Amino acid sequence: MIGKTRLGNSVNERSGAIPDRPAVPWLTVVSLAVLMAYADGFWMISLRGAVGAIERTQGPFVSWLIESTAALPVFVLAVLAALTLALRWFGPVFSKPRTVMATGLLVAVAGTLAGTAEIAASSAWDYHLQLQLMDASHHSATGTTPSSLEQATLGLQLRAIGYGSGILFITNLVLLGWAVAIQGGRLTVSRAQRRTPRRDPVDPRRLFLAAVLFGSAAIHAAVVPEHLGHWAAAGAFFLILAAAQLAAGVLVLLRRQRTVLLAAAAVSIVPLVLWLHSRTVGLPFGPEAGVPEAVGLADCAASLLELGTLLLAVILLRDGGRLHGRPPASAHLRALPVVAAIAVSVMGLAGTGWFGNPGHSGHESVAISQH
Repeated sequence: MIGKTRLGNSVNERSGAIPDRPAVPWLTVVSLAVLMAYADGFWMISLRGAVGAIERTQGPFVSWLIESTAALPVFVLAVLAALTLALRWFGPVFSKPRTVMATGLLVAVAGTLAGTAEIAASSAWDYHLQLQLMDASHHSATGTTPSSLEQATLGLQLRAIGYGSGILFITNLVLLGWAVAIQGGRLTVSRAQRRTPRRDPVDPRRLFLAAVLFGSAAIHAAVVPEHLGHWAAAGAFFLILAAAQLAAGVLVLLRRQRTVLLAAAAVSIVPLVLWLHSRTVGLPFGPEAGVPEAVGLADCAASLLELGTLLLAVILLRDGGRLHGRPPASAHLRALPVVAAIAVSVMGLAGTGWFGNPGHSGHESVAISQH
């Protein structure tokens, strides 16, 4: 045995290999995320059909498919976070069935939190549309606001969220148990990854910086056609901004240093300042000068990504512009910020109507209020 160990070590030394380290089991992460995203999406659409706004109950199958797909990155983030905790608490290899059960419970809870957030957001929009309908119909008849009806509608939506979260947890727990049983009672938390010293590891901060820049660029590019029709100057601005953020993200991946960080900060702080000004006092020019714009999902997502870009760029500039640093010990931790950036980007794209608008009357007010 000693001879075999020495022989293995000598082979590693000759080949330049580095001992295995835990890597993210992406097949497991994505598979579990897909199961929970589409199952939880089914319950969300079912609750919407029972207590949601009537204008959003059209085309339930298409709505389920599109909205579950849009929410998939959020579930990937939830599963990855749960596996990261399991790796930290229990180690990369499970030796006891209770450890597998505890990890499955963690994943089910994380998926339930993501699904509950999805249901809560859908219920909030339903409640908003229902209030608009009640207010318009009642004002035309009596000129007063039906506060008791509003309270009853709010209570109904809150109960739907409460019952929905319980249903989601049971569903996710069953799905996780089924997935573990198919794999023979095993749940993969990590996989071995062998690296060579010749490969320069990618700095996770650089990946995150590129991801948020690409996400911002995608959201801005998605709203260009709408703004071109409303105000050509705004459409041109968003087109230039998207191109600049895309170029900055590419340069970050090419490992430029201080100049790229300055450019990333510039293409983030300018839209952030304009967004804050337009949502508080309104822009001093344009077709709606001096009128504050409404806040929408897409502009909030883009601003969050730009804020992350600005903060990281400032931190790296204080470090002397170095994009190389010591990465975290776990590949799971390195992946979490990037997956979070992708999830926020996809949510922002969903807010622009990029995923379509199935049975979603009233979405126009959100689309008009984009960045």
